[in-house]
Amino acid sequence: VLALNALRVPIIPLNTRLQSDQILHLLKSVDANLVIIDSTNTRLFQGINKSINCVDVNELRRTTKIGNGYAPNLKGSEEYKQFLISLSSGSTGNPKPIVLSEKNKLDRSEQMISLYDICSDDVILCASPFFHTLGQRLTLLPLLVGSTLIQLTRFTAKTWSDAVYDHRVTFTIPVSSHLHELVEPMLATPNRFSSLRCIVSSSATIDNAIKKQFFEHLSCSFHEMYGASEIATATNLNREQSVSKPESVGIPCPGVEVQVVDDNLNPCRKNEVGQIKVKSQLASTGYYNLPQITEESFVNNFFLTGDLGFLDEDGYLFFVDRKKDVIISGGMNIYPSDIESVILEHPKIKECAVIGVHDTYLGEVPVVVVICPGEDTHSVEREVRSKLQNTLAATQRPLKYFFWDHFPLTDSRKVDKLSIRRTLNELKLDLTSKLRAFQNA
Repeated sequence: VLALNALRVPIIPLNTRLQSDQILHLLKSVDANLVIIDSTNTRLFQGINKSINCVDVNELRRTTKIGNGYAPNLKGSEEYKQFLISLSSGSTGNPKPIVLSEKNKLDRSEQMISLYDICSDDVILCASPFFHTLGQRLTLLPLLVGSTLIQLTRFTAKTWSDAVYDHRVTFTIPVSSHLHELVEPMLATPNRFSSLRCIVSSSATIDNAIKKQFFEHLSCSFHEMYGASEIATATNLNREQSVSKPESVGIPCPGVEVQVVDDNLNPCRKNEVGQIKVKSQLASTGYYNLPQITEESFVNNFFLTGDLGFLDEDGYLFFVDRKKDVIISGGMNIYPSDIESVILEHPKIKECAVIGVHDTYLGEVPVVVVICPGEDTHSVEREVRSKLQNTLAATQRPLKYFFWDHFPLTDSRKVDKLSIRRTLNELKLDLTSKLRAFQNA
């Protein structure tokens, strides 16, 4: 990454869990002309290399002489505006490539250093992939402060726990689904985690009962945060604040302004639910080659998050729901429209709605409600599952299928997904038990 940066080449980290057609779609959206791969994902790019030039990184190592003495001028006067492009949608639909400059990435790291008192003595654990902005931050941060980086290629509760114990990890930012998986080992053997100085929960709120257990058994500082790839961390909630405001996601970070507005972008009253918008010096400059969407999303220096929430009388932000139709599963964005468009290609399906239902492990998981009157639902489900197996990433495939006669509608005659979500959440489904068992095997 630093070598490409020195060459002033924009870097677009890719999610290799996607299918080849999905990756090709993403590459076209950012006008990519070269893909660097390694032996672990050669198969994935076999079909792509006819459309775009692919280079094996191991071949580069064998044929390229690596010079000594290169030091990136990270704080030089010349700022590179397209240091990194982060793809917010790992899907078949229209991705939103977020453009991040060198200064932007540096400032985001500086924010973390200040918020969490990070120094060269820290041992930092990264268990998030590099295509995710959190993985990027946790990888680059140790290089800036001279601390130690421990990087996992695959998360399991055991590998994470062993890494903390073996390397005396002091700081990490797990996504909320990781924390839910880590409750049991942390509570069973808290002494193995005594090196931890600070834990920050990211991506989704965590259950208050689980937080209470952490507080009772771990002495390290604990933070929750609210943010987005476009704006980095917007709010922070520390351990003490969490006791008095357990449902909150915190107060705005220094240099960040948070407002809640109605549909006309007028400010809401205290405790009134509206859309959350954020003004931050850490915000992206916008989306690559998408001027209209950039203009709609960034209004008067505020980013419209598409999230619903409210500010209380003390200035604490409370997250309520999402206005945007997006599922956040294990910290990854999943767009229902991407899945629905593939399902609707089945000739027997009249309508479908992909819904994110609550899951204690991943935060949310996708399920689908299908309308296909008079059809054999078992054969339809089998055929759709087979199709999605070959066209969508594993994280996008619905974990359960429901067949209904009709959808509830809003006053404007649109499918009422909030009502559907409430109905499905009342079932208290546990759809990730097999996944948890597999990851802990």
